[in-house]
Amino acid sequence: MARAISHSTKFNRTYMIFISKDAPIGHKQIIDTYDLSFCFIFSMNTTYSHHHNLPFEILLIPNQNCTLYLHVIHLLNHKHTSMYTVKQVLIYENISNIIHLSINIIDVNDRILQFENKHYHFIVQENILPGTFIGRVQVYNAQIVFNDNIFYILFGNDLIQSNNQIMFRIDKDTGDIFLFDYELDYEIKQEYKIMVEAKGYYEDFETGIWTSISSFADIIITVEDINDEKPQIIFYMPDENKNENNEKIMSITKPMLNEGL
Repeated sequence: MARAISHSTKFNRTYMIFISKDAPIGHKQIIDTYDLSFCFIFSMNTTYSHHHNLPFEILLIPNQNCTLYLHVIHLLNHKHTSMYTVKQVLIYENISNIIHLSINIIDVNDRILQFENKHYHFIVQENILPGTFIGRVQVYNAQIVFNDNIFYILFGNDLIQSNNQIMFRIDKDTGDIFLFDYELDYEIKQEYKIMVEAKGYYEDFETGIWTSISSFADIIITVEDINDEKPQIIFYMPDENKNENNEKIMSITKPMLNEGL
């Protein structure tokens, strides 16, 4: 639920974020969600941290609400730095609001979440209908560690094409991938490259705190060309033995049609 915050009063908020060391460049993780007006009132000003060259940036993005994101811009190095402390300043007129972030880069180790494959490749025909099942991606230890608290999310540049058509959707609970609302055409695009994130939630029994861990895999969906059936002419002509029932078949190609046979 989006939280409403008055722009006339100062506020300080503190967040503790956990992110997998395997998070790819481009990964976005939601920190919090506010009322949409929050994005139009406040502007992100300065990010303070004693760490140099942060591997992520903090974004405030208007969508259906106003969402505070962590956006990965460089690969994370758990061995080099396992925790970042960040202070983000938001400005409205003469009011400064502070967001404190403690960002923990975790090596999942005993609570590891892994896909059955790191690379998936599905081949589909170009004439399949929207809603057709394409394939399934799954993590293999969901029941043992996470008690089925697993959710799947698709992202990547090829997921949404021009005119904002969403190409594929995933069942967040099963990992089943389907063609969404856009037909495939081999002549337009032969291959789609997208990513999938599996996010698992587990409870720390010592603290009672629920924590999320993510794992990622890449997906290639190859579109298979379906040749249009060529029109044919069947005709009869005598062979060298003057057999008039000798059948000949000729396929008509597009250049022949253009040339009028």
